Amino acid sequence: MNDIYITLTGNVAAEPRQHTFEDGLRVTSLRVLTSHRYFDKKTSQWTDGDRVCFTVRCWRALGDNVATSVRAGQPVVVSGRLRIREFGPEGDRRFMPEIEASAVGHDLRWGTGAFTKPERGGGTTSMSKEMRDRLDEETQDWAMATRPGRASSPTVRILGAPDPDQPDSSDDNDETEAHLTEDRAAA
Repeated sequence: MNDIYITLTGNVAAEPRQHTFEDGLRVTSLRVLTSHRYFDKKTSQWTDGDRVCFTVRCWRALGDNVATSVRAGQPVVVSGRLRIREFGPEGDRRFMPEIEASAVGHDLRWGTGAFTKPERGGGTTSMSKEMRDRLDEETQDWAMATRPGRASSPTVRILGAPDPDQPDSSDDNDETEAHLTEDRAAA
């Protein structure tokens, strides 16, 4: 099969979502909204062109790093393989452009960044066709603007949202902030 490799720039349209499968394999999905601007000579103004929203899938270590580093609204550069997913009933077929990312980074044209290398451990696992098809179904809600309710869905964690299984640590944050304020006042 001939793969099409693409590099796109755009803004993250929604908080990245990390899916964990039964065997421990993780994938982070995010949406990147791209548009181009052009100078309209008739009006002598810059004009927004068409907008396209891509689903970006990041596997394994790249997915972990994206889940930790990228937030909604941030400008990013994505490079990877283009895949067009087709779904929906006959007569109402829909198509969704998707990038299987090989690299993701902040677009430093719009700000600055710092690099931190995380510590890693563990082995690699592979994903079966059934697991990949199930992931396709789970992320279909982005294209259809609905959320399917499935009892056997993988664990989905909305990044940046509080974890219901973890105790509330807001008191610890207040205490740490109070110590920082005291330290600054003493200096």
